[in-house]
Amino acid sequence: MGRQINMTKPKRIQRPKDELKRELIEQLQLLRHSCQTFDNGLEAAGKYISLNLRVLLHNHRQSHALLDQLGFRLGHYLTSAPPLDPRNLITTCDLITMQFSNDEARYLPLIAAGGGPWPLQPIPFVNWWNDPVLKDNRNRTFCRRELVLNVADTDGGAHVDPELEEAYMAISRENSLGWLFVNSSATSAPESRPELACMRQIAHELLSTIHQLMPEFSQYAQPIIPPGAAR
Repeated sequence: MGRQINMTKPKRIQRPKDELKRELIEQLQLLRHSCQTFDNGLEAAGKYISLNLRVLLHNHRQSHALLDQLGFRLGHYLTSAPPLDPRNLITTCDLITMQFSNDEARYLPLIAAGGGPWPLQPIPFVNWWNDPVLKDNRNRTFCRRELVLNVADTDGGAHVDPELEEAYMAISRENSLGWLFVNSSATSAPESRPELACMRQIAHELLSTIHQLMPEFSQYAQPIIPPGAAR
């Protein structure tokens, strides 16, 4: 006879709040470490950053954001990107900038260039997480949530899917931002990945938010400033 499968769900036990607070401290340590690794030249660390961000911020079915479990998810969060201007007809991503050298260009998070022209501003979490921050050359937009989950759930954060969303494929592989590097000999797309630079900048915003607006965990969320960033 075949073995019977027990379909009863295992009993689950509520974690005490102090344990969740310790977990938040550990997740912040992991996030800061991933940011340092990214800044030291390993661009793929942006995939680990996406995973840290998902753990901290994303609610979905049986997945409960750690910051939500601690009551911190619905406050105000600091943004470095102004709202997308509907009158602007060109591509936009105000989380990142470009660095030029003699023979190439690379996408950088704003913090690597010393920050952007728009100072960090507090906005409600629902807007910070869900309002568009990127628009490509076909007017497709992405919010922080969509960027984080595409990287974390399908593109190497927690999973590597055999297929990617068309719009995300265009942003991450096909330069649908349309930013180009031109020198005397060639015209080329930037060498790096814009969505991973976005992960680093979103992490900076989150660390800055916790450091400035959540005093109990401020000491564990000191933002990481990249080496050589303009001050």
